[in-house]
Amino acid sequence: MHLSNPSGPFQGLPKEDVFFASSDDFIQLGYGYVVLSMQAKLYPERPLQIYINIEAQPAARSLLLGALLARAEVLRAGFANVKGRIYTRIESNNWDLLNFYTKCGFVNNNAEEEYIFSLSEEKAQTPPMGCQFASVPLQDTQQCADFLSRLNAFRLSPIPMDYLTLQMQQPYFMALGFYRGGQPLAEMIMSGSSPQAAGLITMYVQPEYRRRGLGKALVKCGASLLKSRGLHQCIAQIYANNPAQVGLLKSLGASRRRIVAMLPGIDIG
Repeated sequence: MHLSNPSGPFQGLPKEDVFFASSDDFIQLGYGYVVLSMQAKLYPERPLQIYINIEAQPAARSLLLGALLARAEVLRAGFANVKGRIYTRIESNNWDLLNFYTKCGFVNNNAEEEYIFSLSEEKAQTPPMGCQFASVPLQDTQQCADFLSRLNAFRLSPIPMDYLTLQMQQPYFMALGFYRGGQPLAEMIMSGSSPQAAGLITMYVQPEYRRRGLGKALVKCGASLLKSRGLHQCIAQIYANNPAQVGLLKSLGASRRRIVAMLPGIDIG
């Protein structure tokens, strides 16, 4: 088999971060790529997050994984002494691929999980003292880009502009936040197309304002608005190894419904 890089950027990624595998007859067998991100706000103890993805026939997986791990080491060298994690994302029913990664030393100790909770019958929540509760201004492209930048600082998988635009077209879309002096303390997106249930798409709380109940208060404010529009349930997807996310949903009375995807990985540093 043979490995090669594309001649130019591939799906927006630098060509050196992408590898194609082909047979001895130069029949393409698949590809893989690596993406580095710093997630100091999401995972302060392991901020260096290196995502790898392989889309290939089984015969080419090992060759591609070796190339991706070698590339990951090159990328990691630029962040000496910074702890991190190399990980991938696998659909919850893809046991074949999970078996491949675990045999290669990856540990299956994280997952994306879906929780569901009932929207409270309580009266509309009041914001914490000194905070203003308001809709996020999304009147132009720059405001949308700024909002995405704030959200994505707390996510492993960035939300693209196209996805935000799609959600803004949904009948139950809300982008809400708590602000002080015009500066965001916490923001979130709730959205949905069906009156059966809405989704808590994403939320963050600035690190210096955590453990003060801001996240729970913000969700409850949004839940009150959704309840007034006839909705009764909300669905959220979180990372299983993020205690803050799990704790927030349990404090709202949420129950785990299913595993959406598995995130096996290797700790580095």
